[in-house]
Amino acid sequence: MTRHRDLRAIALAAAILAVLAVVVPVDWISFLLLAPVAFFLTGYTILLACFVEKPQPWPRAFWISLALSLAVLALLPLPLNFLGGLRPGTWSAGLVLVVLGAAAIAAARRGSYPSAEAPARPALPRPSPFAALLGLGALALAAGAIVLSQTTVSNSDAEGFTALWLKPAPGQGPGEAKARIGIDNQEQHYTTYEVTAKFIGGGEVTRTLSLYPGSHTTFDLAATPQPTPDDPTFVAVTLKRKPEEGAVAPYRRVYGWIPASTEE
Repeated sequence: MTRHRDLRAIALAAAILAVLAVVVPVDWISFLLLAPVAFFLTGYTILLACFVEKPQPWPRAFWISLALSLAVLALLPLPLNFLGGLRPGTWSAGLVLVVLGAAAIAAARRGSYPSAEAPARPALPRPSPFAALLGLGALALAAGAIVLSQTTVSNSDAEGFTALWLKPAPGQGPGEAKARIGIDNQEQHYTTYEVTAKFIGGGEVTRTLSLYPGSHTTFDLAATPQPTPDDPTFVAVTLKRKPEEGAVAPYRRVYGWIPASTEE
């Protein structure tokens, strides 16, 4: 029917844009494809379902549609979180379902009001050359901002860090002193570390290891010889970066007490 032509066009446009947004491998292009559905079509279809007898005039309809679309974006994560999580595919499917559901309600309500007609097409504005130039410039700036926000920029001068932590190793019995040490490499390069644990009354233990950026590891170091049984042991752990390149100054240091027993 001609009175539902606008609803069919909206549903078809939303489905096509959502599919393209999922298929296109470029993130910023996917965002541009899904933006009309997320920021306008969902709210506009809800508007058509609510105001059947008295279609809202433009530009009021545009602002109401934008507000309703933002409300959908705020509420849609609640069901999506239980239906597959917040991923591009679920977002696209959820927005299309909102459009289809609102379009179905609008079509059904129009059937209940024989005198209701589809809203008139909005009159296209005729801006002056200066206003058109400003509009094109604003669109170019917005597109550039989106592209820049999705572009990964390398920085050779960026500084990373290394995290070092210490806790008693689980499962040790009376008379044992064993420290569990964790290292998290957030440097910008492959890094070699020298870790030294000094046990009061239990000697000194050193271990050398290397980690790729973004990786982490945990390991246990035991006092040799074992300290006095049934007494807590104080341990100081020192970490040095790149000992093979002459960087002998300590980079991280943690302290702690190891109880006489950690058996459960």
